[in-house]
Amino acid sequence: MSLHSTSRTSLFRRGLVALASATALLAGGLVVAPAAQAASLPVVDVHKRQGTTVTTSMYASGSTIWGNSETEQVRPARFGYTVALKASGGTMLGSEVEVTLQKIDRQPVRKRTIVLKRTSSTAMIKRGAINFTGTIDPGTYRVGVEVFTVIRKADGTRVRHQIDVNEAQRVQFRRATMVHAGISTDATDGRPARINATAKVLRVADDGSVSWLRIRSGSAILSYDPDGPWGEKRAVFVRDLKIGSDGRISTVVKARDGYWKVTYVGNSRFADGTGWIPELCGC
Repeated sequence: MSLHSTSRTSLFRRGLVALASATALLAGGLVVAPAAQAASLPVVDVHKRQGTTVTTSMYASGSTIWGNSETEQVRPARFGYTVALKASGGTMLGSEVEVTLQKIDRQPVRKRTIVLKRTSSTAMIKRGAINFTGTIDPGTYRVGVEVFTVIRKADGTRVRHQIDVNEAQRVQFRRATMVHAGISTDATDGRPARINATAKVLRVADDGSVSWLRIRSGSAILSYDPDGPWGEKRAVFVRDLKIGSDGRISTVVKARDGYWKVTYVGNSRFADGTGWIPELCGC
């Protein structure tokens, strides 16, 4: 399935060269970057036509959906993107790019059309973001990119390139999670000690209310960290754990000095989360 633009007109395309030189249309966030930065982005398409080539690169990212149950507020989720074009065989005159975010098996939910001005004779780059001020369904989204650009060859001939990549990348928007964990003893002498933990996930109801629901399936990881999250020593994996149908995570260890951490591994809809033992100061 192709994500075709509905915002362009043939008149706009014919006037692209003039638009590329209109600085008023290019104000508000154009990022000028060296070609090396563009080269570091993943390539999503290479389009060749009449001795000219346009290479389209892109990086996109989703974010975690956070909320506060006390204030009943959901923080905006953020979709970020960086698009770079590089031409060979001529000089790039101007470009129009449409970025589309679409949940898999659903209609497009966000479109953003941007105009790029060349940062050199062969390279253009633009970064931006779309904030979701309400809420967004968690899950996996595909990012599409459609490009229309004009290259002028050495003899003055203008070659038009139209590129349509339905799935340039995939990004995830996941609900925030938190893990509460504790141990049955403060001893450090190797005696048996039981670790109990629970994992909760953010819930946003239809009326906008925010709460945390206990997760009743999935996996977690138990690790031991000698000097905690601020130390230089690395955490050591201890064992895999299962979340029971009652939402409990429980295991027995030998009590020792240092820190334990229980990490909920997450999935395509829920972010990972970690609980520390002893509990870290939240001040």
